[in-house]
Amino acid sequence: MTQAKGFYYGWVIAVSTLVIMWITNGITLAGLTIFDKEILDFLGGDNGGDGLRGALKFRDTITLLGSGLLAPLAGALADRIGVRPLMVVGLLLLSAGNFLYAGIETMNDIYRIHVLLAMALAGAGLVVNVMIVSRWFVKNRGLAVGITVAGTSLGNAALPQLNAWLLGEFGWRTALMYTSVIPLLLIPLVIFVLREKPADMGLVPPGAGEVPADQPAVLHGMPYREAVRTANFWVLATVAMLTFYSILTYVTHLFLHMLGQGFEVQVAATGLTVLFSLGLVGKIGSGFLADRFGRKRVFVSTLSVMALGTWLMISTNDTTFWPAIILVGIGWGGLYTLLQLLCAETFGLRDLGKILGTITVLDTFGGGMGPFLTGLMYDAWGSYTRPFTLIAVMVTAALLLATRFRDPGR
Repeated sequence: MTQAKGFYYGWVIAVSTLVIMWITNGITLAGLTIFDKEILDFLGGDNGGDGLRGALKFRDTITLLGSGLLAPLAGALADRIGVRPLMVVGLLLLSAGNFLYAGIETMNDIYRIHVLLAMALAGAGLVVNVMIVSRWFVKNRGLAVGITVAGTSLGNAALPQLNAWLLGEFGWRTALMYTSVIPLLLIPLVIFVLREKPADMGLVPPGAGEVPADQPAVLHGMPYREAVRTANFWVLATVAMLTFYSILTYVTHLFLHMLGQGFEVQVAATGLTVLFSLGLVGKIGSGFLADRFGRKRVFVSTLSVMALGTWLMISTNDTTFWPAIILVGIGWGGLYTLLQLLCAETFGLRDLGKILGTITVLDTFGGGMGPFLTGLMYDAWGSYTRPFTLIAVMVTAALLLATRFRDPGR
């Protein structure tokens, strides 16, 4: 093997995983919410979907909890058979799920489809993409992971606009049939462009020989059983669980919330675009800053920004609404990158699939419950004030907990 010189193929891997995350997350999360009002009107009949918001949002609980529960299995399979086979299966399932969505007749049809979407996210979502890009980088790993997870922001920013246009032109059923084609376009990328690790191309990642001897975990890794007994593991897992509850509630309810505040459909879709566009800035920017100013410092800073945004989000005042979306987007985007990066840096690559998978079980439990419980609270109180206040308290608690993280670089 040779040390990488000149242009390094790892950057192709990082951009490829960005594109995959763009589609898998954008289609299953923010993109899907554009059809919520039409689906509620269809299922609710003369009631127009009143009282069904919690039931509809239970679909997101199925997707997120299901993908979380499957994440350790996906991570273990990726460690054993490789990432690419899982990605191909995941993309096929994602396509099938969207195609079937176009023919739904009952709420139970939706629930069954979201089981498929959970399997799709486990196979082609966060865990496997972070795994493959972490293998390709030692130096600049923070920036590389930031590029990868930036795909979630691009997808959740772009797909609402695309789906709002498709909805206006063709109606929700035909629009979903069109979106089912998109995941299939990524399969050649997985097969012909992605490579599992640098050794497959006779390369050594830049910086692989420069890691200090007192940081062996970066190259070798902590055993899984040892990792789950550390305080750092539980800090990261709990912060992830609290903040995933929060951001996924915003992702799945912001569009309906803005419609309720009197915004037009395209403007409400723009709210999601702003949220995730600023998340993109946070994801790439935090990875860059973490490589230069320290992981923990940036970790706590991103949570501080997000916490401020959540408190502003409670108000329905137009003066604070858009700044709240901006702060939440930047803060969450930065935090998302740091959670993945800190896992790789703290526990190493040896059992990273299982470690990330276990943390994903916990964070998707929080993420899965957020949309559902918020929907139930809205049905009970007819307002988002109380559920959004709960979010602000949870993110503040996560901020306080993050200060207890022990920087592995020190």
